Amino acid sequence: MNRALLDELQQMRSYPSITILFNTQAGSTFGSDEKARVQRLAATARERLGKLVDDDPVPLIDVINALAEQRVGTRMGHAMALCVSAEHQGAVLLGGAVEERVIIDETFATRDLVADLNRTATYRVLTISDVTVRSFAGDRQRLAEERSDVWPLRRGDDISDTVWSQTVTAAVKALGDDYSVPTVTAGVRRSVQKTLDPSALDVIGHINGNYDRTSPGDLHTLVWPIIVDWKGQRQQRALGELEDARSAKRYAAGVDELWSLAEDGRVEHLVVEADFRLAARIDDNRHVHPTSDVGRDVIDDVVDEVIEVVLRSGGRSTMVEPETLQDCGRIAAVLRY
Repeated sequence: MNRALLDELQQMRSYPSITILFNTQAGSTFGSDEKARVQRLAATARERLGKLVDDDPVPLIDVINALAEQRVGTRMGHAMALCVSAEHQGAVLLGGAVEERVIIDETFATRDLVADLNRTATYRVLTISDVTVRSFAGDRQRLAEERSDVWPLRRGDDISDTVWSQTVTAAVKALGDDYSVPTVTAGVRRSVQKTLDPSALDVIGHINGNYDRTSPGDLHTLVWPIIVDWKGQRQQRALGELEDARSAKRYAAGVDELWSLAEDGRVEHLVVEADFRLAARIDDNRHVHPTSDVGRDVIDDVVDEVIEVVLRSGGRSTMVEPETLQDCGRIAAVLRY
């Protein structure tokens, strides 16, 4: 999961948009058992669509089954999301387990994708020296080196320190412009300080030494404790922001209140327990009414909808551990005003 794909999915609106979430065995290949499970979930989607729409649901169900067929023989992650509508079809591998379910709404259910983006802690590692700079993309399981016409960067004999620094800083800034993620630098501190303008990226940690020839696996082992610490700090920062917002009277909690505030564009930072889900109807006064019914007017997961609205309006969303927000309805926010 990456931010660019998440943003793309959240911008799509079409009824019905079908999201199917199911768990898989990480490292194994997608086979007949997984295909059969998708077919069963697709049958559930077809049954529900028969009650929700007048159009024949078979073409969309055929697309779901075709996506499953295309995955046969491919490597699996811990879970998968199938997103299908008249405008889009695709499969997304996820790095953690999900609650298996079928969601039908005007938008794709991306809350599990947001959680996956947080959970897998996508980050970048840059190994920097006076002669070579390498870039690695990482998650909790591995690092993969970026190789292209640009990367890795190698310094020619005729390149001055100033030109080398400018070249490295420009290339790193271009990486951030394409996809901005937290970054760990690795290298002799003196060389890193001389070579890279720190304002070019968001640095969350550094490991000292020369890593020009270090393998991705060894780098991952060295860097992962920094990422774990950063993840813990991120949750604590989010909870700290909520406390500060209480004092400043820029705080709100509970899904009923936050539904309206999110629609009004007032939510700056939404904090949600990772496993909090709620099916509900919204009345004419924008109040949320939980329900176990199924119908066109029922939002399968109103929490997911709130997250999407906040992100579309330029806000942030942080998933925290279950039972972290029990005193405030499992969802809370820092408001813009």
